[in-house]
Amino acid sequence: MYMRTNGRVRRATGLALVLGVLGLTACDLDDLLNVEDRDVVNPGTLEDPEVLPVVIAGALGDFTSAFGGGESYLTVSGVLSDEFFSSGTFPTRTATDRREQFPAASGNTSDGTYTGLQFARRALSDAAARVANIRDTSDEDYQTLKALEGYTMVLLAEGFCSAIPLSSVVDGAFVYGPPLTGMQLLDSAIARFDAAGSAELAAVGKGRALLDQGQYAAAAAAVAGVPTDWEYMVLHSQAGTSNTIFGMQSNGRYSQSDREGVNGEPFRVPEDPRAPWTHTGPGFDANIPLYKSDKYNDYSDPVVLASGVEARLIEAEAALQASQYGQMTTILNNLRAQVGDIMEDWVPNYAAVVPSPTLAPLTAPTTADAARDMLFAERAFWLYLTGHRLGDLRRLVYQYGLAQNTVYPSGDYHKGGSYGSDVVMPLDFDEANNPNFTHDMCNVQSAAIN
Repeated sequence: MYMRTNGRVRRATGLALVLGVLGLTACDLDDLLNVEDRDVVNPGTLEDPEVLPVVIAGALGDFTSAFGGGESYLTVSGVLSDEFFSSGTFPTRTATDRREQFPAASGNTSDGTYTGLQFARRALSDAAARVANIRDTSDEDYQTLKALEGYTMVLLAEGFCSAIPLSSVVDGAFVYGPPLTGMQLLDSAIARFDAAGSAELAAVGKGRALLDQGQYAAAAAAVAGVPTDWEYMVLHSQAGTSNTIFGMQSNGRYSQSDREGVNGEPFRVPEDPRAPWTHTGPGFDANIPLYKSDKYNDYSDPVVLASGVEARLIEAEAALQASQYGQMTTILNNLRAQVGDIMEDWVPNYAAVVPSPTLAPLTAPTTADAARDMLFAERAFWLYLTGHRLGDLRRLVYQYGLAQNTVYPSGDYHKGGSYGSDVVMPLDFDEANNPNFTHDMCNVQSAAIN
């Protein structure tokens, strides 16, 4: 598993430890076979400074898996929103795409996403605490771990119903947490971003959380110092956690949407250099066409988690809220003028995908509704398939007052029948083990976060 910030690659594997062992034992290869077989690792071992890189790597790997590996947040939030439609045959994926998910006891495609984010949250928190004890809270690894811990809470708040417990382990005992509203989760996320310091990853995460809370000016202030060309990318590999979007599209399960359910954005027509695609034939369901996103073309392709582009979009929304439509448009046009350079950083071999990327400048809107629609369309394309869209659809309802059936895919469903009324994902059935929680607290048909 890899993380990259502005082209600097941080490799989180056990390779260095393996090479170190080989180097020490090279004089007697027979000793390599004399290994003590342990069923249980002494917890104290994890406090050893020499083991700390493995603990950090494990936590980072848990985040990558929950965010973009397997049936992860990227794919599930994409299919519930208007980024993907189901071109496969799995009933749970079709139920999510149709916005008519199963009861928790029956299981849903988002179950692994939920447990993965919760698992990553705890792993990141534990790893950060060990870094603080062994090194210091000023350590770069501590700051990254705390920021990513904050991101797990943001994703839970944006994607799931507003009744999410954060359980923990205290002195070896499991402690069930009470259900938190989305607003409370975002407060918790902001506390983690503050603990992470002022680095760009934490700044953009805090700006995103504040935006979700409707604190537009504060969100813009949080990201003001983030350069436009900065990015934090979650990288994948064929040997480890692979790019889930490429994988799911390669086997024909998900297809790039276009004006899905009447309300969706036109992600295919007209073609936009920020969301390139190819028609590759039928999907896994031979009756459904497959439109493959060319944003991700390999199992190892990276995904942008946070960026200076997102920082500028946050500032543009603050301008929208201040009725400064000209300033908002200027920010958006400055980004559009850099589309080639930006996408080249984000998409490997982008020149082969889109040889001559250009975007015409936008004309400043004159009404609040037109300005809102422009801003959210630009967010949809710049942040396409990066885990932002579901949260944005939700914000259009609870912040901007739009009716859910005018925001989410609605009307006739492409596999027959009609779209349902779900707007967020349910919690995994196992959360019912928490005595503080019952599944009737989880209203998947409400976009509210408070």
